[in-house]
Amino acid sequence: MDRLYPVLVLLLCFACPGCNEDVVIEAPPVMQVGIDSIEFGAIAVGRTVTRDVVVQNAGASDLRLDQPSFLDDPDSVFGIDSYEAIIPPASYGIVSVAFSPSDIIRFEGIMLITGNDRDNPVAEVSLGGDGYRQGAIEIEPDLIDFGTVNAGEVGLGEVFIRNIGSGNLLITNIELGPATSSDFQILSSTRPSTLASGGEVSIRLAYRPGAESFPPGQGRLMIDAADPFQPHSEVTLVANLNRAPVADAGPDQDVDPLDEVFLDGSHSTDPDGDLPLSYAWTLVRKPEGSSSVLFNTATAQPGLIPDLVGVYEAELFVTDSTDLRSLLPDRVVITSVPAERLLLELVWDSPIADLDLHFIAPGGAFGGLLDCFYGNREPDWGDPGNPVDDPQLKRDDLMGFGPETIGYNEPVGGTFQILVDYFAAHTPSGQEPTTVSLRVFVDGILVAEIVKRLDSQGQLWTVGTVKWPEGTVVEIDLLE
Repeated sequence: MDRLYPVLVLLLCFACPGCNEDVVIEAPPVMQVGIDSIEFGAIAVGRTVTRDVVVQNAGASDLRLDQPSFLDDPDSVFGIDSYEAIIPPASYGIVSVAFSPSDIIRFEGIMLITGNDRDNPVAEVSLGGDGYRQGAIEIEPDLIDFGTVNAGEVGLGEVFIRNIGSGNLLITNIELGPATSSDFQILSSTRPSTLASGGEVSIRLAYRPGAESFPPGQGRLMIDAADPFQPHSEVTLVANLNRAPVADAGPDQDVDPLDEVFLDGSHSTDPDGDLPLSYAWTLVRKPEGSSSVLFNTATAQPGLIPDLVGVYEAELFVTDSTDLRSLLPDRVVITSVPAERLLLELVWDSPIADLDLHFIAPGGAFGGLLDCFYGNREPDWGDPGNPVDDPQLKRDDLMGFGPETIGYNEPVGGTFQILVDYFAAHTPSGQEPTTVSLRVFVDGILVAEIVKRLDSQGQLWTVGTVKWPEGTVVEIDLLE
């Protein structure tokens, strides 16, 4: 609103007998009220609305206002919310008048604005408004901050919807805004419902990021209600996402039995850069009878010695510097495949028994030069001095489980014997029952598995024969 320019001060000079002094007369304030009536319209019983009246001072000195008062207001539905008691020259002030209907009827009154304007000390403003019953919505809070939430975890929040009106309030719709991340969820019912005056209902919300989630940005909870003054309300939803690290256990590998292999988790990452990562490896699969274990499992590159032919599977979890673990593990498969064309494996289930594997060439005898065993680990069969056509005892286990392993790269032709000697029980009585398994692999394929229960040291088990180059196994199963 334009402000008025000040009225010039009138200087009147009078000739006074006996003196020649000038007399200065100050101009008074001039009160001007911008409107002479206010219509509040239909207002719900129990609610309060305000309207502003502009009071201008067109004079040259301060306009001083008294507390505005009311005529014809027996129910005291009109009131002063605020007013400015002093309005400087060429300026304006605001008188805020409130209307709070107490019933469903028409209300009228007069507001008196009184000031120190000698010519116009009182201004009247007619007031009118209608009261009716209506629900009125109030939402608290208008922003939910879920804080920092780890991927795979849940942040919770709650919004309260209240009816502060004088009648029932119909909640017509509750939903998330169209651009809101799907990781925000409404946990409460969203069906239309009616709140009585003074009633309250809570809407529970969750922020539930997953392994593939991205930072959610700003979301919105939208609430529609039959409140003509506030038919649509929104609550802002914000959250910070701590994304989980991603484990990478490295490529699958094929190795020879008893060869040391190193896994590689160094390519694991954290999308938020929360480094360094820590590592936790577990061997979750290995061949039956295997005693292999992972070592250095808290490093990026643990080791493994596969003791039997078969499949080994290791699982990796990584944890970032915020102590958040990867939501899913990554797995790597190590396939132990013999390079030898013929491989024998012996395992047993007693932790203290010592059993020895014997592989005897055609024409040989138990414990002789043609017997491959712990006392003759690399006998020279086939062409003299050529190790390719010689067998080798690759591992001798002195106590517990095995394996004892004999490999043969290029077997010579003929029929070979396989025997198992129960060498020592490591008990005072010499008794230590154990279940023994003998496995035969030809070109990496298991062609025979023969199982026997042995009871005491000194027993000699003739398992069977292997015929080469056919690669056939004949079971004898003779116990002496």
